[in-house]
Amino acid sequence: MIKYYIIFLVIFFPNFGFSKSIVADLSSDSISINTGFNGAELLLFGSFDGLEGDNLVISVEGPKADTIIYKKEYVSGIWINRENVTFKNVPSFYYTVHSNTNMDLENLALLKREGIGSENLELKSIKELHSENLNVWRNSLERRMRKRGMWVLKKGRGPESIEIKNNKLFRAPVIIPATVLPGEYKVSIFLLRNGKILSKENTKISIQKTGLEAKIYNFAHENSMMYGVFAVLLALCAGYIAAFSFRKI
Repeated sequence: MIKYYIIFLVIFFPNFGFSKSIVADLSSDSISINTGFNGAELLLFGSFDGLEGDNLVISVEGPKADTIIYKKEYVSGIWINRENVTFKNVPSFYYTVHSNTNMDLENLALLKREGIGSENLELKSIKELHSENLNVWRNSLERRMRKRGMWVLKKGRGPESIEIKNNKLFRAPVIIPATVLPGEYKVSIFLLRNGKILSKENTKISIQKTGLEAKIYNFAHENSMMYGVFAVLLALCAGYIAAFSFRKI
């Protein structure tokens, strides 16, 4: 009986159960990093059932790692690192796109409450800091990540952010810089309306090193001491060869 009831709803009320669904896919769900890797551009596309004024938010979050921020001071004519703060579990990459340039307060509050977007991350430091002090260091971290192109925020509709047709179809480019870490990248698409998440879809991108890059990367992480010794010896040999090659005759 339940089966026939569901079929009846699907036939006569097609928007009843599926009006808030999002279907999305990527042009490629894997990226290989080799010696010639200069970054990549993927295309995220899909469909949704939206209304005028809805906000579509896309986020791509990379692997997390502890990140150290240094404060430089001018001492005796040179700039040196003095104080530092280590933040725990910082996304190495965070790419966010909002379909609306001006978002209403309800949706802004929702994004902050759910921690969606790099600007809404609740970052914690290893050592305890007063809230004012922590905000100063956090702002410094955010400036650094945005300057390096690792945290990106885009708003509005267009070829470089997100294109939406008839509030049904969407497409958005995802730019992956050459300096990304290997690992699994979480892709999330949210449909927001009046301070609520109507629909959500998740997918992922796998980024892996291949070839010689992979061998060197694995060796450096599995045998860090040997890798350090080898790097020092290589630097000494390179310096000796350079000095020998350019010595005065």
